[in-house]
Amino acid sequence: MASDGDTRPGEVPMGQVGSLPVILAVAILAAAWVLLALDVPPVPTWFYVFAWYPTLVLLDAAAFRRDRANSLLARPGAALSLLAWSPVVWLVFEVFNFRLRNWYYVSLPGPLPERWAGIVLSFATVVPAIVLAERALAGSGVFATGRGPTVAVRGWELHAATALGLAATVLVLVWPRGCFPLVWGIGWVLAEPVVYRRAPALSLFRDLERGYWGRVGRLLLGGLGIGLLWESYNHVARGRWIYTVPGLEDLKLFEMPPLGFLGFPVFALEAWAMYGALCALGVAVPAAGGAGRVRRGRAVVAGILAAAFAVGALAGMDHFTVSSTAPQAAELRGLGAEGAELARLRGMGAAHARALVAAGVTRVCDLPGREPGALARALRAARPGPRPTEAEVRVWVRAARRACAGNAQAASAARQWRRRPRLQASSWRVPPLVDSTEPARSVKLASAEGRPRVRPGAPAWGRASGGRGRTRAPGSRA
Repeated sequence: MASDGDTRPGEVPMGQVGSLPVILAVAILAAAWVLLALDVPPVPTWFYVFAWYPTLVLLDAAAFRRDRANSLLARPGAALSLLAWSPVVWLVFEVFNFRLRNWYYVSLPGPLPERWAGIVLSFATVVPAIVLAERALAGSGVFATGRGPTVAVRGWELHAATALGLAATVLVLVWPRGCFPLVWGIGWVLAEPVVYRRAPALSLFRDLERGYWGRVGRLLLGGLGIGLLWESYNHVARGRWIYTVPGLEDLKLFEMPPLGFLGFPVFALEAWAMYGALCALGVAVPAAGGAGRVRRGRAVVAGILAAAFAVGALAGMDHFTVSSTAPQAAELRGLGAEGAELARLRGMGAAHARALVAAGVTRVCDLPGREPGALARALRAARPGPRPTEAEVRVWVRAARRACAGNAQAASAARQWRRRPRLQASSWRVPPLVDSTEPARSVKLASAEGRPRVRPGAPAWGRASGGRGRTRAPGSRA
């Protein structure tokens, strides 16, 4: 960290940045990790929220270090606008997931108000993270020139982009198993024509038309980095999402298939364009000043419509994608020790654990022998609803196989330890207790108990020498 005297040209000295928010952010983030490790409620369930908000402050500080105008904390209107519209943007993809079923949520808070508040607070960090990552990279001079070939953008091409986005939407909904990757790009090609026409300063198409690739490059790079943070925070949290992407279920980095990380850079373009479209329509405050203004009446109408959409989407999530809530202590006690183990397996939850027990799966190691498709159908027949899906049951079965294989290895090691050869001592030399006129004899261990073989009738104090020959009592004269 440079001192004020070492400040580089164009860099704001750290004393002017406002170090208190940074210190508080670091402290809160460190406390979240410590409380997570100590399993102090409600941090394990809410860890994603506790970790991401201080991370946003740190990203903002990284952008603010070189250019005071980059700070969102210094522009509360822009910050609140990003936080308010971010859940709406992400809920669009949650609605797509009702059809795709590529991920689901486990161990969320049980009470509906707390659960919905946690979901909204979590989703509120999505778009700000993308914007701040791009700003932080810009503040560090990444792709500062960013010159590249120009890309002509004509009117018919904008119409073609819209048509392409609509066609991709249809394909994703009609054939989700084969076309699910198209969802990561639909928002960009649908939103960018609106941004290009109404707010060119925010348009990525306009950047490419001018041959400026810097912002696109920073969004791609920042999206990948933010995706890694999303997945790492999610992986350690108790309340989290789990992916069931077709064909990519076996190999995971955190909870994400490695190929899935390629979607984060594209999603960053998408999130930027979708928020830019809201700004272009006059219902959101641009992250960069001077790109437009909010029209109050239009913003109020848009806010009401967005709230109605959010409520419907959250209700849909409860039905389609929230698989379990955090089990309560009373629920775990009612399941017994083995049932409680089931409930904790991959966030299965108490309700699914009870259904498995009713289906004859009473412990974790009963799962590896069951066929996931048949078991999922049996569970849904006993408890009507969209969950658990066959893919979700496969998650349970794979986790049970790993757990039971580990138990089997531990049991095998214990058996081998019990069967190990006992330590055998061939002979031991002991100090002689016999008369000096008779040589000391070796005493051999007769059994695993290690007791020396003695001659019957020998005095107890003389048995160490085998009881043979003339012995003397301790302390007697020779």
